[in-house]
Amino acid sequence: MLLSHAKKFIYIKTVKTAGTSVEVALQEHCLPPDRQIVSHEPYESDYGIVGARGQGARAHTWFNHMPARAIRKLIPEDTWESYTKICNIRNPWDKTVSWFHFAQPEMKSRPRNEVISAFRRTLYERLEANLNFGRDTNLYFIDGQPVCNEYIRYDRLQDDYARICRKLDIKNADLPQLKRTERGSGITYREYYDNDLRDHVAEAYSMEINVFGWSF
Repeated sequence: MLLSHAKKFIYIKTVKTAGTSVEVALQEHCLPPDRQIVSHEPYESDYGIVGARGQGARAHTWFNHMPARAIRKLIPEDTWESYTKICNIRNPWDKTVSWFHFAQPEMKSRPRNEVISAFRRTLYERLEANLNFGRDTNLYFIDGQPVCNEYIRYDRLQDDYARICRKLDIKNADLPQLKRTERGSGITYREYYDNDLRDHVAEAYSMEINVFGWSF
């Protein structure tokens, strides 16, 4: 997460949405002019807050994938209400495929049929065990409602980021491509699914689909 007093924004970092790229691009506005982040430790000053990253981040008060509810609890009410709240969002079916490849990076070099079979097997196993598969609704929803004022969609990342920059009056630049995980060659996200898995993901992400109009 990021908080900037100079530009009056709160950045809520979601999962598998190019969040690290936006986080790194915006963090300078949360720091003193002569300060740069050189570690994964959190940093807090009169200029703002940069949450901890990496292994053990959640042990800190401020950390990267911090839920909106926790952020709201720790900052003044007028700051929460008046600052522009931003997060990245992504088509849930596409996002689930990205989560799979992040969790199993070795699959990117495997044959097409093996990749698809492994994805389906993994997702069915996690559904049966009631385990998460990248869903992060709790990060930017509170009491069933999304909390942000601005959303950066993964499928129009640079354009939406440019719009945010104009709104916040900050210099726009091309976003760095960080923590990007390649997929099986030439496989569209729709091809990973059978009908049942498609519907399971739709059910899991029903709130996001209703609010943002995602479609398979």
